[in-house]
Amino acid sequence: MNARCKASIFLSNVAFSKDFFIINSIMKIYFIGIGGIGVSALARHYRSENHEVLGSDQSKSSITEDLEKEGIKINYSQIASNITKDLDLVVYSAAVSDFNEELTQVKKLNLKILSYAEALGELTRQYETVAVAGSHGKSTTTALLALILIKAGLDPTIIVGTKLKELGGSNYRHGKSRLLLIEADEWNRSFHAHHPLYTAITNVDAEHLDTFHNLAGVIEGFKTYFKNISPKGRIFINYQDQNSKKAAKNFKTLVSYYNDKKNFWHLKIKGEYNRVNAEAAWQIARFLGVRKSVAREAMGEYEGAWRRQERVTPKNPEQFKNIKAFFSDYAHHPTEIQATASALKELYPSNPLVIIFEPHQVERLNNLFTAFTQSFDAFKKILILPAYKVLGRESIGNLTSEDLVKALKKKGLDAEYLKNFDESLKLISTTDLKDPVVLFVGAGTIDNAMREHFDSLLLK
Repeated sequence: MNARCKASIFLSNVAFSKDFFIINSIMKIYFIGIGGIGVSALARHYRSENHEVLGSDQSKSSITEDLEKEGIKINYSQIASNITKDLDLVVYSAAVSDFNEELTQVKKLNLKILSYAEALGELTRQYETVAVAGSHGKSTTTALLALILIKAGLDPTIIVGTKLKELGGSNYRHGKSRLLLIEADEWNRSFHAHHPLYTAITNVDAEHLDTFHNLAGVIEGFKTYFKNISPKGRIFINYQDQNSKKAAKNFKTLVSYYNDKKNFWHLKIKGEYNRVNAEAAWQIARFLGVRKSVAREAMGEYEGAWRRQERVTPKNPEQFKNIKAFFSDYAHHPTEIQATASALKELYPSNPLVIIFEPHQVERLNNLFTAFTQSFDAFKKILILPAYKVLGRESIGNLTSEDLVKALKKKGLDAEYLKNFDESLKLISTTDLKDPVVLFVGAGTIDNAMREHFDSLLLK
């Protein structure tokens, strides 16, 4: 076990590179967009360090409700008067518009301000940081590695992009060692602000094209990220992923390759991609001195994460007596949809699959339209909702959810366009399919709408 990881740390002096801003006392920190999965975890971190934390968001969610229960005050009207001169630091989500009243007032008052990516990036400088990056599978890989490191006694601080049962239903854990584990997001080039010692790359795919424009741009984005890795660090690459190998081509002295065929992990979560994720987690854990038996035990106990193959059950079971099982998943990319479908077929090989899908961002739907038309073949019934329009991100493209339905029908698939989520519930409640498995998919409003009618079997 790596002795460096066991050492306790007390971050009483935290230096920020932006204007050399120093946290050296109890501070009042305001988070704009505090309901974001990453921003909320960072807010929890600063609160665990005894700083006064408050923030705002556009609307209530399960995340903001949890934060309020933890004693964090949240404003649901993002107006200028929320921003006061006594704020020592403001951290804002990348999803916040440049025209946001709070953000405008921060600049007017000349307060210290950092984006979420910058704030997290500065935190990575203070710890011995492990980051999990990649186009798909980041949250699951981070979660698996988190459980391994905890069970190994390395006591990490953890910031992950999902809620974990093993963290008490939270996306954050406050550790006492010098080890920080984060999920590194590539959208808006956020991970370029991070400075990890070790990083795992799950895969590199044509994702976040609103940021990178094309696959070549994505690969270049990862190359830039690799430049932040310490010469004393390590980059762990999936040997089977050719795009990851291209990105790492000029960093061979730092690269270790892993192969999902090398080990077999007894996972409760299904799918080939999750077995690859498990191998990525193990390779970093092994590098940190963790015994294989510890890793195997930790991964065997993992029951999954919020919105990642998450089993849900109806609040009114009588309404859906004909349905075998319900699942919720964050998938919003064609590759992710196919992977999730494959995993469910492992669990239910004889049951027809039904998907209720909310496309996430008009531009993504347009950029990956052809790929989307090829990602639903495993489903017997396909219900498509209007595309979720992401606040602060341009909606570029003429193709719509209705166009996707037309394209799927041309392939002979049973697809239907629905104007709202409630219509989908009516349809599946009267389906003539025998014992179907229903999957709610999307990164927008579909999850909140679903949870009005369903309870989580994971986060009870």
